[in-house]
Amino acid sequence: MRALLTTLLILTSAPAFAEQSCKEQVDAAFAKLRAAKSFRLETTIKNADGSLKMSADYVLPDRMHQKVTLGGDGTAMEMIVIGKQAWSNQGGGWAELPEAFSATVANQIKETVSEAPKVATEYKCAGDKEFEGKTYAVYQGVLATPLAADSKEKGPRLTAVSVPNQQSVYIDKETGLPARNIVTPVTEPDKRLFDGTFMIVHNIKIDPPKVSSN
Repeated sequence: MRALLTTLLILTSAPAFAEQSCKEQVDAAFAKLRAAKSFRLETTIKNADGSLKMSADYVLPDRMHQKVTLGGDGTAMEMIVIGKQAWSNQGGGWAELPEAFSATVANQIKETVSEAPKVATEYKCAGDKEFEGKTYAVYQGVLATPLAADSKEKGPRLTAVSVPNQQSVYIDKETGLPARNIVTPVTEPDKRLFDGTFMIVHNIKIDPPKVSSN
């Protein structure tokens, strides 16, 4: 009887995580990341034109410091966004970016980082998987393929112009936070087009840069 009561207590006191859908579990992990307020995303992106490495620090709701290195080498190109202002440094000093461009970047940060993305991906639970020496809860979803600009004129005909991509989200089982976001072609699961690593970083400070007088 005591063993039965103990089992019942464990079951009834466990979090409702298991009752959530796979998509809700992924959404909850990213909501927890946003609640942390400051974090870093380190990314490697590869395509037909080559590769780049990007490191972006975020202080929510509206601050970002991004560094991009083409090919993984050379001087990093930087951009700082604070509110609706943005500055860039292409290697020759900081300069303020045009208002329209700054507003576009600020809106992108709001729609894709500060708030839950409006374009929803349906995830399936792929189970626990060992990845680079640690076990994660893995979720997979096929990313929406953007329609061509002339799709309306062509009508509802479908053409296989590109292979859809699959997103794999690795969630830390101990913290409930997203740890890795990897995108691959559905037909080539080992070919990483996008490989992002999330890290909670406390006390990130993002201030306006000193603008070059040139």
